[in-house]
Amino acid sequence: MKSSEKKIKIDDININVYKSGLKKNKTNLLWIELPDNSSIAGVFTKSETSSAAVRHCKKNLSFDKNNNAVKSILVNSGNANTFTGEKGEKTVREIIKFLSKLQNCNPKAIYTASTGVIGEFLDPKMIINSIKNNLPFSKNSWLEAAKAIMTTDTFHKISSTKCKIDNEEVNIVGIAKGSGMIAPNMATMLAFIFTDIKISSNVLQKILLYQNERTFNSISVDSDTSTSDTVLLVSTNKKNNKLITSYNDPKICEFKDKIYELMLSLAKQVVKDGEGATKFIEVNVLNAKSLKAAKNIGMSIANSPLVKTAIAGEDANWGRIIMAIGKSYEKIIPSKIKIYFGKHLVTKNGMKYSNYSEKIISKYLKKDEINIKIDLSMGNKNWNVYTCDFTEKYIKINADYRS
Repeated sequence: MKSSEKKIKIDDININVYKSGLKKNKTNLLWIELPDNSSIAGVFTKSETSSAAVRHCKKNLSFDKNNNAVKSILVNSGNANTFTGEKGEKTVREIIKFLSKLQNCNPKAIYTASTGVIGEFLDPKMIINSIKNNLPFSKNSWLEAAKAIMTTDTFHKISSTKCKIDNEEVNIVGIAKGSGMIAPNMATMLAFIFTDIKISSNVLQKILLYQNERTFNSISVDSDTSTSDTVLLVSTNKKNNKLITSYNDPKICEFKDKIYELMLSLAKQVVKDGEGATKFIEVNVLNAKSLKAAKNIGMSIANSPLVKTAIAGEDANWGRIIMAIGKSYEKIIPSKIKIYFGKHLVTKNGMKYSNYSEKIISKYLKKDEINIKIDLSMGNKNWNVYTCDFTEKYIKINADYRS
């Protein structure tokens, strides 16, 4: 995935970044203006304590229609506007009312997202006055857009790519934020993906749902699902290809693949920036009876504090992998399971492999990127999940989060 600022361009998208005061001396407000007739798709957290912004976005999307419209996406960091009661709902309504009047559009075409501390009131005047009274800190910079939505992130997350359809070069760019409170359930963190292919919202929604499951829904940093998780996929519809109205249209096979690659790139960036993380871990569950079983086992390993702390300590305690497989409660045949650390076989025939070497595995665990393969030998379904280690720094970051 390319991430160079100069290579990222989608015509007719206006990117505005502001300093609203929610974070001292830092940009924290992103307003993206979109052309008329832009299509949108979205996935959101399943949390029962979701933010006001998430609830309003869900209301805006009509999943049974082909033509969901979007005119603005407004994102603030520094305050999640979650568990703030009717005041929080009113904040979103006031922001939407202001932007819809400013752009002379239907309020349903305005989408918002908020990330930061839970339980603190978000004053809508801070947002509205920033746009009304100030020039943007930066304009039309995807790099600055990615920086503006960060919270505990240590680096900005951005990817871009291209593909062809009907001899038209289609552009795709995405930004994301996320470092902690990452254990997705429908969506994760915040991510915003933009393209210019001419395509219906209905098809975009199906693409997003499918690729989201294999990317953002297959990562974990700390097993906590955010109240604010939002992933939006938008197209300006500015290319001259014939309008795509069918998910099965063979012309968009490459486009689907490119969306997957870009989303996976962003998802991996989130994991690599896991709070206090020192190691990136990929878990491949192979030859399961079903995709559901493969994913459940993979996520059980990825979410295990004991597995993650062992890898942080470079401790070849493969018994913790066995534990995590067992607590998934998926039906397995222990004697068939083979576990590999990298290319090194660890278990076979229901026990430690006869040629197992603790010294070799310990050396392997000193790497920055760790691959764990679980071959269940029960079917032909595979799933990959991505996680990171747990270190003392994770505790420090979250113990001091509000200070």
